[in-house]
Amino acid sequence: MVIQSQPQAPKFIAAHNQQPAPQNNQPEQPEDGFKKGGDDTSNVWKALRAVPSSLAGAVVCGVGAAGSSLWNAPKVTIEAAKALAKTPKIGTNLKVMTAVLLPFAAVAAVALSPVAGALYGLCTGFVRGAEKGIGEAVSEGASDIKKYHGEVAGSAVKWLKEEQTSNLPEGETPYDIPLAGAAKGLVGGAVNGAIGGVAATGLAAVYAIPGAVRAEAELWKSDIPVPFKIVGTPLVPVAVGLAACLAPAAGALYGLGMGAKDSYQKGILESVGNTGEAIKKANDGLKEAIF
Repeated sequence: MVIQSQPQAPKFIAAHNQQPAPQNNQPEQPEDGFKKGGDDTSNVWKALRAVPSSLAGAVVCGVGAAGSSLWNAPKVTIEAAKALAKTPKIGTNLKVMTAVLLPFAAVAAVALSPVAGALYGLCTGFVRGAEKGIGEAVSEGASDIKKYHGEVAGSAVKWLKEEQTSNLPEGETPYDIPLAGAAKGLVGGAVNGAIGGVAATGLAAVYAIPGAVRAEAELWKSDIPVPFKIVGTPLVPVAVGLAACLAPAAGALYGLGMGAKDSYQKGILESVGNTGEAIKKANDGLKEAIF
């Protein structure tokens, strides 16, 4: 059986007789009057607005993260101290060791937050500014900080308050460490924290300039449009500098935590050896990535 389709002539005639809509040949005008023509011109416009957006994003996120941390760090630290004192899940020796290390961790976190926020805002602001403009870059950066301030810090405080009223499961005993182990943890945390901070600062000083040079080379070898390469060139050293500024506090925080754990479990000398091995691996990784 052959099924014949219905004729489409009426639809064709209607389309044929329809007059084309008048076209506006004037180029699209952004708010500042810059004319958007072909792809190259559009990329130039996007690249030009990406730079102030990147810098604005760095300021908004850097200041916002710093303010949020300054506001939340005391509150989180106090709630952590309360939870530490009230929780039945760990014993006295471990509580004392953790309580001594807690303020140092809080200070390191506060020191990290503005630099980390600025680096985040610099990168995201560049992308957002290119696509949506400086207004959206600032607005979305502020929204990210608001989310960080409310959700991340808020959830931490909520969890700590819950721990303050938690109960030890029936039949279990608090986890604790010997007094000598707590002393080793404190000494090892302090020693390894100092080693980690100094070593990370040294690595940042050694590799910052070669890293910036390598990043610039990779930027110009990439397949992104030339206007973005041009405006991105002066921003690369800024990003590398911010990353280098993270090193001292990050290294100290890593050494503090891992040093305390390793010192208690394996001894202070072995903990120092482990920190040295971590520094060596970081050095080898940076060398391979840059050179």
